[in-house]
Amino acid sequence: MILEVKVILFTDTFCDINGVSRFIQDISLLANERKLAFYVITSTLKSCPDLPNVYNIKPKFRMQMPFYPEIDMVYPASKEIEKIVDMIEPNVIHISTPGMVGWIGRKIAKKRNISMIGTYHTDFPAFAYKNIPFGIVRMISNKVMECFYRDFAKIFVRSDAYKEIVHRDVKFDKALIHTLKAGIDTQKFNRTYRDMTIWEEYGIPQDAIKALYVGRLTKEKNFPQLVEQWKAYYEKSKNKNIYLIAVGGELPNTLNQTHHIYALGIKRGVELSKIYASSDLFLFPSTTDTLGQVVMEAMSSGLPVVVSHLGGPKTVVEEAKGSGFAIDIADNKMWLEAIERLICDEVLRKSMGEIGSAFIAQKGIAQSFDAFWQVHIESVI
Repeated sequence: MILEVKVILFTDTFCDINGVSRFIQDISLLANERKLAFYVITSTLKSCPDLPNVYNIKPKFRMQMPFYPEIDMVYPASKEIEKIVDMIEPNVIHISTPGMVGWIGRKIAKKRNISMIGTYHTDFPAFAYKNIPFGIVRMISNKVMECFYRDFAKIFVRSDAYKEIVHRDVKFDKALIHTLKAGIDTQKFNRTYRDMTIWEEYGIPQDAIKALYVGRLTKEKNFPQLVEQWKAYYEKSKNKNIYLIAVGGELPNTLNQTHHIYALGIKRGVELSKIYASSDLFLFPSTTDTLGQVVMEAMSSGLPVVVSHLGGPKTVVEEAKGSGFAIDIADNKMWLEAIERLICDEVLRKSMGEIGSAFIAQKGIAQSFDAFWQVHIESVI
């Protein structure tokens, strides 16, 4: 029996503004506090948290990822990575992303006969198809994913909804697919951060009803469609003291003046926590998220949510019955009705927000990491 589990996690995103990065940062910090043999290898020139169990290898080459410019595609020095692996001598290599860092991790694991476990954080075939809507694009993407994950001992998915998708599209044995318990750092996202004075610096009235969106302002997130839905609602609404707040990118200033759509750019830390807790409802129309960590962050902050009926966010909302609505993004009428109900009914907003907040309070990062770590222990016993 192996008494000590040593895990190296390979990831192409660790220092970025997305849910995957925040999750890996959170579990890395927790593992370090518990003095577990858990290490992370990544490669970026971006500013990263300084953790003793994280190795950031300087990339030899980098470029912006097509359709996702916030993420760098990099090629790190593989020999330097091999030296780190040989120094740590892991008995499990966990591959979190199928980018170049992930492919290097896969190659090293195969060469050294180290067991591989992975997490299907992002639905890349759906992402690719959303941006290049041709059937052959989805087919090729699925084949690449099938090739990448073929020799893995186990795969984590972020929600039950993706078990069947990974089994079907990646051709992976369903018995070896585990749902990674959803979890966030509830100390960073909760109602104690509510501070209405934060809106003064953005020129937004404190008494306005604020619908929040957090994420990339891109097609695969269905954000352009959300903008059109909001425009339609705003034009018909008698209440003009309503605002759509977008965190995660930039938009033309004219939208501020015509439809009260404000893009605040990228936000981090306490400022992001305050924006969540000081908003009134959360809108997230993405159909390609395997979990939707931002949805959990919003719920933890006391916001009712409206999400797509496809993907991971739907699972969270359905588990937390009464915390929000999961609606077909193509059904504009239903989306507008849900937005109107939450904007017009303060009592409903608060009751749904309280249900979501209480539900997420039981979904801390520690319970998520415990389940994650246990699967790795079992894989080497």
